[in-house]
Amino acid sequence: MFFASGVCFLLLLLQGTWSSYLVKKLVQTDVNILADLYSEDAGTISPLFLNVSFENEKQIRIRITDKNNVRYEVPYPDPKTYSRNTAGSLNNATYDITVSEVFSIKIVRRSNKKVILDTSNHNLVFTDQYLEWGTIVPGEQIYGIGEDAAPLLRSWDKTHTIWTSGGYYEKGEGVNLYGAHPFYLAYEADGKATGVLFLNSNAVEMSTSSKLHSIYFKSIGGVFDFSVFVGDSALDAVSLYHRRIGTSFLPPIWSLGFHLCRWGYNTTEYMKSVMDSMIAADIPVDVHWNDIDYMDENEDFTVSERFAGLPDYVEFLHSLGKKYVVMIDPAILVSKDPSYKPYQSGIESDVFIKNRTGDIIVGKVWPGMTAFPDFLWSQTKNWWGYWIQYLRKSLPFDGVWIDMNEPQSFYDGSAEGCDWSSKIEHPPYYPAVRHTLQWNTLCLEAEQHGYLHYNVHNLYGWSEAHTTRHVLKDYDPDTRTFILTRSNFVGSGRWAAHWTGDVSSSWEDLQATIPAIINMNMFGITMVGADICGFNGDTNPELCVRWSQAGAFYTFSRNHNTLQAKEQAPTSFGPKVATIIRKAIVMRYQLLLHLYKLVTEAHISGVPVIRPHFMLPNLVFTLQMNEYSKDQFLWGSEILIAPVVTQGATSRDVFLPLGPWYDLWTQTEVKTNEKDVAHVSAPLETLPLFARGGSIIAAVDEFKGMTAEKVLKYPNITLMAYLDSNGMAEGSIYIDDGITDYHESIPPYHTCMFNVKSSQFDIVPGMTSHKEFVKTVTRVTVGGVGHDVTAVTVNGKSVPFTYNNATKVLVIAGLDITTSDEGTIVFK
Repeated sequence: MFFASGVCFLLLLLQGTWSSYLVKKLVQTDVNILADLYSEDAGTISPLFLNVSFENEKQIRIRITDKNNVRYEVPYPDPKTYSRNTAGSLNNATYDITVSEVFSIKIVRRSNKKVILDTSNHNLVFTDQYLEWGTIVPGEQIYGIGEDAAPLLRSWDKTHTIWTSGGYYEKGEGVNLYGAHPFYLAYEADGKATGVLFLNSNAVEMSTSSKLHSIYFKSIGGVFDFSVFVGDSALDAVSLYHRRIGTSFLPPIWSLGFHLCRWGYNTTEYMKSVMDSMIAADIPVDVHWNDIDYMDENEDFTVSERFAGLPDYVEFLHSLGKKYVVMIDPAILVSKDPSYKPYQSGIESDVFIKNRTGDIIVGKVWPGMTAFPDFLWSQTKNWWGYWIQYLRKSLPFDGVWIDMNEPQSFYDGSAEGCDWSSKIEHPPYYPAVRHTLQWNTLCLEAEQHGYLHYNVHNLYGWSEAHTTRHVLKDYDPDTRTFILTRSNFVGSGRWAAHWTGDVSSSWEDLQATIPAIINMNMFGITMVGADICGFNGDTNPELCVRWSQAGAFYTFSRNHNTLQAKEQAPTSFGPKVATIIRKAIVMRYQLLLHLYKLVTEAHISGVPVIRPHFMLPNLVFTLQMNEYSKDQFLWGSEILIAPVVTQGATSRDVFLPLGPWYDLWTQTEVKTNEKDVAHVSAPLETLPLFARGGSIIAAVDEFKGMTAEKVLKYPNITLMAYLDSNGMAEGSIYIDDGITDYHESIPPYHTCMFNVKSSQFDIVPGMTSHKEFVKTVTRVTVGGVGHDVTAVTVNGKSVPFTYNNATKVLVIAGLDITTSDEGTIVFK
């Protein structure tokens, strides 16, 4: 069960009496610190090699590896946004670093002398199958660490296990779910923040300790590879992290529309009847999906006879400007029938994961006994690509949904079990995972073309998404891809969107989706949502309405449920409920230009789209504010969404700090109490939405047959300005074709900036490379105008207007100002 010195190791592990490593041969340069680390403890690896890289003025990388032997490391492809120090100078660094002779590292923020990382009370442990280290945490508030279904604020004295797990959806802080994100964000008392990434794909525990005000990292393999991000704010630290791991992919515009799916459509006719009902009710929907029931016997790359008319239905969707996404599971039916060629060709191409004896490891998934492709192996791409294109020739889908890719199996390990006496299957330190490490997945000794599954389990969904993106780009290199993955790892957002898995139709699960989508945005997966109205179980009209209102503002907005549950499309509850849900979805489309600008900014600069309150500019977020803000989220820093997530509620409290804030649509200022909390009315038909003072938001009027692409091309816009306490506001739009991938080149696009100052509204064109992207401003509204308005001029000419002295809202309609020309509106 233990390696050679297992008894000594176990005693040291139980007693926590590891000695410190000692530093020798330390060399410091302008760009790094290098040293050897020595230990005399039995079972430890010695010497180790330390490399502390000063990557840029706000970023440090700490790597500790075996000096004499090659160990497994995450095969991570560094993105182009990964910024390193090329000037060879620390003069502009925002931090100082000290390495002590009795090994420890201390990092101090220069601006306020705050210690943001200090390992001096946490001896480093480095053995073959057990790594441990720890650091103090600079502040009372810790965020990140996932994926789990729990409140946003992380608890002290809690262990969070990072090991991708399918199986059933389970709520609870630290309970390992589908994703693996060993990253935390420490929010400091003055509003600054420090982010730390532990790049390790083995099973990891991250445990908080109130006694030492610390966080501990434990892993059962790999190396220590930390990146530290010294942020001026929480938003700054997170954007540094995103640029390190790779910013989120730029989605096709249609993926920002509303999506409709269920497992249980059963026939093409059923699908079409649901879509017909949506069209008749004029409820916008951009994308229709299929779960596995379109397949013949749940087998990949097949289409059931029940869906014989599916290709024609997909062409019908395309004729309406709508899209179609298909599910493709990773597990391939193990079949002796030569007519099922995906398996036979997979054997010929040697793409499947093997067991410890060299045979294909067999699990069980929906089609029956299954084999699992090794997506870390380069040859798998050709095989996977061939079969995806084979399916696409008969079923012209627009996006790919990859599920069950933790990888999940209905066996624990394999059909034949695992070698439970092996130190790989049962390591000396056993992390606090759900059930076992092999639960609903593969044996850890499984071979992946040079890798042990023990080391790369957490990379399975990540590598499948990466491979799938390459396959789609090979087929159509100039079109943006859309991939939805369940399992995910650090950097998955570069290639794929994510949904929060098999949530149930309950108020508790609705509430849990809000911290979940905030966390995923923090982890760099900005396209994220939950199954609207719930996946498991039957929903009800009230819950489905409230979930539809919240879900209308997920970045990825999809209604989806399971085989056994009742139909829950927006039209399935009758016209009254359909009308209420339609109102929320239409609001999403009206504000889609703003959302598109945000996802573009996320792709370019690494800022998350969906944010918590503590990322608002200039806000010093206190511990108590977590309670006020726990069920709210923001689009950028401009729009706050406060859905009702409690059964029977018709009003709610909303946290609105650093006002003024305005009701988004009426543009009237919302009054708050001394804690910056407002109590607002929210009957069933109402979703509370607020705009932050200082913002200008572009919107379109509702029109029949809305799709995301039509909204992007819609010629006319309304500009809604919300003045701050100084009477100022600013905003912008970004427009391109929404479809084309220009790779590393700059795409044709149009930008325009807007600002209000001293009762003057300026429209300032930016880049205009294509006239087709230019908009016409037909209406301007200004909320918070603190004086009577007696005259309005546009470029010096008087125009009609209305001003309500009670609401302090100015409306100027009938305008004709193009965003390619300068325009000045003065309200006296």
